[in-house]
Amino acid sequence: MASCGDVRAIGSDAGAESGCVDEFHHVLVSGPPWTLEFYEETGHEPVLDFLRGLDEIKEQALASALRNVLAYEGIGVCGSSWGKWVQGAPGIFEFRVRHDAATILRERGLPVPEHLKESSTDILLRVFCHAHGKKVVLLLAGYDKGKEPSAKRQNAEIKRAKQRLTRWKAQQRVSVKRPTGRGQSRGKRRP
Repeated sequence: MASCGDVRAIGSDAGAESGCVDEFHHVLVSGPPWTLEFYEETGHEPVLDFLRGLDEIKEQALASALRNVLAYEGIGVCGSSWGKWVQGAPGIFEFRVRHDAATILRERGLPVPEHLKESSTDILLRVFCHAHGKKVVLLLAGYDKGKEPSAKRQNAEIKRAKQRLTRWKAQQRVSVKRPTGRGQSRGKRRP
């Protein structure tokens, strides 16, 4: 299984490619406009843990989709087959991955490394996200819809994403209210 290393953020603030994305060995002329952040709770990043727990083909597909689709299109994915706004969950959208990494790269006009072969594996992955700040997408929850296609599982993941977003917003409010020392300015801190 491929390793994602220490991926913390993907996108414009992340600098050079990291983690799974390194394995694609393609050079982008300019960085993506959106920064992707992994929601963190109790020292864990649930979407990163989900990514790392996938088999190699699905891990490569999700890493490629995050880096080459979501980091470039952000909430614009909601106007395409890549995503949609979640009804009943204000501020949350669903990012949909249905293709292997080679297909994603080819569709984006990027070179496909030799080690990435097209796969006959069915890929149906979901990541629930929230856009905030200056083009930042917070990755809240994810699951393999191909393995668990039930509406019950989908609703449970949406509920989990809503709960995490509520906790994250509360943390942001606390961060803004914290007293600052001399010469420091107040403002939002990213988790």
